[in-house]
Amino acid sequence: MTVSIVVIMFELTGALNYVLPIMISVMISKWVGDAFGKQGIYESWIDFHGYPFLDNRDDKQVPDIAAAQVMTRIEDLVVLHSTGHSIGSLDRLLKTHALRGFPVITNSREGFLLGYISRTELAFALESARNAPRSLPSTAEAFFAHQPLADTDTTLDLRPWMDQTPITLSAKSSLQLAADMFLKLGLRYLLFCEKGVLKGLLTKKDIIFILNGAGERRMGTGSGIYRTERTAAQSEQETGLMFGDVDVPDGG
Repeated sequence: MTVSIVVIMFELTGALNYVLPIMISVMISKWVGDAFGKQGIYESWIDFHGYPFLDNRDDKQVPDIAAAQVMTRIEDLVVLHSTGHSIGSLDRLLKTHALRGFPVITNSREGFLLGYISRTELAFALESARNAPRSLPSTAEAFFAHQPLADTDTTLDLRPWMDQTPITLSAKSSLQLAADMFLKLGLRYLLFCEKGVLKGLLTKKDIIFILNGAGERRMGTGSGIYRTERTAAQSEQETGLMFGDVDVPDGG
């Protein structure tokens, strides 16, 4: 890369007399950069801001454990049931939790996964329902499953806004497989199920947290590294890409 920069600068300027000064400047810059670390300025900037970026050039070892040991279990997730909502209750949910999205299940007893709806899609659907020509009130029923007797003029069907086929893995899958899927597919989150029943969730930021070695003390607890090592207030702000409103670059 150093030689390439010198050649490019020479071709742009056409001044043979400046080849040696340019070469010296580039070499000094490279030595100074290497003194601060092997990462480039963009990678360092991503790390500085804590963006969840997975680089396929990283040679970090993934612990040989099951993903279920580090995922955030369903007991610690904010999930939506298929029925029993109103536009007003969903509005309050968005104001209460700064989550980027919500898994949708049938009910708390069965727990079958129906899909996943992002915060952006849910907020847009609720806003559209309140505006003309529909102008639904806050008390209007909202649901995520088929309701044969529902009146389409007075209720809100959120199925079109929901991802009904999110990418899932078995709860018994290895963490290595989950990490490979995040890296190669550019996923932001991954849901874990067992016979269709939602068991937990893992985000890209969770994977980075594990690869950086911060979760080693808690591996094996099976309760989610963020929920066990951080306070509830910190978890509300930092747990993976499920939280926050800042757009971040995809990795992998």
